[in-house]
Amino acid sequence: MDFDRKIILFYFLALISSCSKDSGSDVEVESINLISVYDNSGAIINDGDENISTNLVLRLIFSKVISINSIENTFNINPSVSENNISFDYKSSNTVVEITLNLEYNTNYNISLQGNIGNNGEQLSQPFNLNFKTQVDDTIYYRPPCTSIADCKRSVMISKESVQGNFDFYSNYDIYEDKAKWENLKKAVIVIHGGSFNADDYFGHLTSTFLDLGLSNSTVLISPHFKSEAENSDDLYWRPYIYRDGKLSGSQLKISSFEVLDIIIDRLSNKEFFPVLDEIIVTGTSSGGRMTHTYAAANRSESKYSSINFEYIVSNSQYFYYPNSERINEQTNTLYSPSGCSGMNNWPFGYQNVPEYINVLDKESFDNIFINRSVTYLNGNGNYENGDINTDNCEYVLLGSTRFKRGENMFRYMNLKYNDNHNHKRVIVDGVSHNGRRMYQSSEFKSLLTQLFND
Repeated sequence: MDFDRKIILFYFLALISSCSKDSGSDVEVESINLISVYDNSGAIINDGDENISTNLVLRLIFSKVISINSIENTFNINPSVSENNISFDYKSSNTVVEITLNLEYNTNYNISLQGNIGNNGEQLSQPFNLNFKTQVDDTIYYRPPCTSIADCKRSVMISKESVQGNFDFYSNYDIYEDKAKWENLKKAVIVIHGGSFNADDYFGHLTSTFLDLGLSNSTVLISPHFKSEAENSDDLYWRPYIYRDGKLSGSQLKISSFEVLDIIIDRLSNKEFFPVLDEIIVTGTSSGGRMTHTYAAANRSESKYSSINFEYIVSNSQYFYYPNSERINEQTNTLYSPSGCSGMNNWPFGYQNVPEYINVLDKESFDNIFINRSVTYLNGNGNYENGDINTDNCEYVLLGSTRFKRGENMFRYMNLKYNDNHNHKRVIVDGVSHNGRRMYQSSEFKSLLTQLFND
């Protein structure tokens, strides 16, 4: 074979070999490198990083031009996010991709990318995996409860029909903090002061009980202050004692004391601020008990918030609402119908002359609500002097001979009149008289509170 023929044969064999490599499985695919990964701030993000922004812009820089379709098809995030929460933006002649992600707070994520992502089919030199955890929502509050009475005084400006009025209250958490989201608070107790208008004292009584029971970190405590006189020009106030019957304030803003409680409950029931709160207890001693007794039936909150359980604890009240003209004969412990007492059915002892807040309900509807609401009579059986109760008028005298008897008579009336077809209960606090602190710090009250919260 001469030299020219050898040269021709060499090139022919080389061409065959080249064609064989191009069409066979031994073809070497070029690679593409991921050079760096940055976050929103321009900082490098590493595997295992925490406190990553939930509004993450992930900037991936490659060594060669990337394929738009390949990147979006092979990019994977777990847990997955919806299409509305992910977008891709390409820069620097498609060597850089910015991936915008809207993520959940306090969540572990894994991002992966692999395969042929180059514009000419180049394969990522090694699979990309990134694990990170997003930041905790800084609007979720885990602040410790306030326990100092002086530091726990708060106020809210209430508006109605373009008129405003300031309302003071005590609470262990700042319930009107606009950015707060209280994910640790599941329960709430609203305690209503008596005729001494000492909301601060009642806040202190319950704070002590909360600490004893370990409730402070999971329960909102609120003690509204229904002032009898305005301390400042824009204060809401109710002339002595009318707050307990749901009547209108004497301030420029005319508003029922019952509606003020509704407004507070509206806040507690707002899932934006209290996402896990599922129970509210309203309680009061003496005049606060009188208010609790009628508010139990009159309020518009319980039917409005069906996902929340409501309980009412009437402590040592001497005044009670009766659905009809029957009362208890203490000699025989039976029902009877007194005569000669024209005021016995006037509000709050009966349904005559009810306040504006209540008259939107007819008597039958009101009574049905009253019978079926969950009311507990907390009666202290300590020794009472007759001077401890009001006997000025016949409607008072018909309620019973002592404060304890009046509470017992009310519960007995419910049992005799409605048999088992009511939702009222009774707890006796042994040896305690008309003393709010001792009632709310008694073992009986603590057991009741624990039971209600655990049912």
